[in-house]
This record gives sequence, structure tokens and C-alpha cells, in this order.
Amino acid sequence: MLAALIAVTTFGAAVLCFILAEGLFDARTAQIAENHCHSAAPVPVMVSVLNGLATGMLLAAAVSLLCLLVLLCRYPSERNTVAVPLTALGLVASVLFMFGAGYETVRPEPASTGHNPCAFSSR
Repeated sequence: MLAALIAVTTFGAAVLCFILAEGLFDARTAQIAENHCHSAAPVPVMVSVLNGLATGMLLAAAVSLLCLLVLLCRYPSERNTVAVPLTALGLVASVLFMFGAGYETVRPEPASTGHNPCAFSSR
């Protein structure tokens, strides 16, 4: 039960960190829209910190869900018919979200802004 509590808490905190980082990143998107230059609007350090923190918390959530899954398979009960698929689904969602948050930490550029860097054409 402790593993489930850790997983839920860390996943919720990671989502909160990721939402805060996206909120801070919106100011940069507005700067890019004003001057059409990615390099004129640097990525705030806090965005990278929050995305990295979210990635770490999602890793902790994935590890705790994996521990919970092992415990559920090791000690069978009648609740396992529901608990095992839900835990496996949570594990997959946590890992995929972790990769997304990690990608945003490494490359925090919006993929669909529609602006060329500093208005130069890439063609």
C-alpha cells in the first residue's frame, strides 16, 4: 500500500511541476510570437528545473508502481483481477509521461510554433 501511495503522490506532484513549467514557458512563446526569433527569447531556467524535477518524480512513480506490480503478482488475492491491470496501465502511463517530460527538459522548443528561427527560411 505504501508503494501505491508513493506512486500517486509523486505522479500528482510531477504533473503539477509540468503544468507550472508549461505556464512559465508560455511567456517565452509570447516573446517568440512578438519578434519571430527563437534565440531572442531564452528558455527560463525554472522551466528546465521544473521539467527535470517532473522527470525525476515520474521515475520514482514508475519504480514504485513496478514494486507494487511485483507485490501484487507475488501475493495473489481476489483484488488482483482489477489491481494488476490498473497498476500496469499506470506504469505505462508514468513511463511514457516521463519520456515526454524528459524530452521537454532536453529540448524545450515548441514543435509547432510555425516560426523559423530569427525569420530565416530553412529551404
